[in-house]
Amino acid sequence: MPKTTYFHLKEEKREKIEKALEKEFGRVPFEKASISNIIKDAQIPRGSFYQYFEDKEDAIKYIVQKYIMIEHNIIYDALKETKGDIFNMAVLAFEYIVKNATQKKEMNLYKNIMKEIKRNNINIFDESKENIRTNEIKDRIDVSQLNIQNEKDLKYMMKILISIIRTTGIEVIDNKISVEQGKIDLIEQLEILKRGMCK
Repeated sequence: MPKTTYFHLKEEKREKIEKALEKEFGRVPFEKASISNIIKDAQIPRGSFYQYFEDKEDAIKYIVQKYIMIEHNIIYDALKETKGDIFNMAVLAFEYIVKNATQKKEMNLYKNIMKEIKRNNINIFDESKENIRTNEIKDRIDVSQLNIQNEKDLKYMMKILISIIRTTGIEVIDNKISVEQGKIDLIEQLEILKRGMCK
């Protein structure tokens, strides 16, 4: 994550650096991203980049973490709208993520972020990454119809659902399948999961 010097910058300068990061990370896969392009677009000296971030990986983690917070909010809002139904939440979250990713010029950025999350197996329900928003999400889930014995079961269920949402979303964003086919595939997978997850 960024160093404290980054957070002491004026908001305007942080936004400029963030836009430069997003532009470069959307241009090419993360491993091919160039710090030279980032500092050129952000109009900062190379030394300043290293005052704000340890290295390119640190900057990547920052952008990925920003997306994960957006994902938290999407899931929370979808659970609110579906009255805690995790299966309907999965469909709503998928629709929102895909719509957001495919209608914006940052489509490659979304694709690269989702691939990075999948590659590193990042999940908002990992015990090591527990935070207030994760607890809010858990509190919003209606467990009355779920076949769970403890909180660990619920975490595993959510990890599986989020993995399926992301995998199907990547296929759509990569143009391997259409949005409509992605939704059909997602619903079919959810129906299989319901057999084991629901009472």
